[in-house]
Amino acid sequence: MIRTAITFYFILIVFLTFGQGKLEREIKEMQLERFDDEICLDFVRGRDFSGIDEKSIQQIIIIRHGEPAMNKKGWRNRDEAIRYTRMYDSVGVYDFEQEPICLRENDVDTVFTSLLPRAIDTAEKTFQGSVPLNSMRLFNEFERKIIKFPNVKLPGKFWSITSRAVWVIGFNRRGIESFSDAKSRSRAAARFLDKKSGKNGKALLFSHGFLNKYIKRYLKKMGYRSVSLNGQKYLGAYYFYKIKDKNEN
Repeated sequence: MIRTAITFYFILIVFLTFGQGKLEREIKEMQLERFDDEICLDFVRGRDFSGIDEKSIQQIIIIRHGEPAMNKKGWRNRDEAIRYTRMYDSVGVYDFEQEPICLRENDVDTVFTSLLPRAIDTAEKTFQGSVPLNSMRLFNEFERKIIKFPNVKLPGKFWSITSRAVWVIGFNRRGIESFSDAKSRSRAAARFLDKKSGKNGKALLFSHGFLNKYIKRYLKKMGYRSVSLNGQKYLGAYYFYKIKDKNEN
């Protein structure tokens, strides 16, 4: 009897593993095919799955904002780098030809964005007022501050990369959130999106590169699978999904 139970358990595990593996391949191939064909991203539908009820799947799409409408090249001294950082957080984005996502009627009741203009403007240019936006500080990019350094001309990336690196190791954080606080906020953002997709089946967010990277990390810890579609580039996206427990339906 024990041997029979062990055999049954083994067969069940193999079935679930290979069954879910097939589903994951189908979803990944579908989203990558749309991306390769330059078709805007979309939530997958019940008919796209291998006989699985769409209501049993939680889906989240996170899109990075478009390219900020400003000149990002050149060398800057520290004063100019400070002004550049402030400007970066105050501008919208350049127009884009291809919408990053195609929503269908009643896909989501709200699109979430950060409070920063580049994320809001990206969402507004995408939907043209057809879907309500909810802008929240929870989804703001990790804060940054230019390091103290001689006021000499240096490549723009020197100021942004060095300032961020020093902040990550625990310095250069007076007056802004710490790296630890920022990670806690991204964890809270992941929980928020999980709760939203758990209730409505789908959630959509326009936000930022650094934040998205950590939201991705926490969503994967929560059991989500992901497909990266140039996720760290402007208008890049991450598509997340997981199968709900039967008790959650």
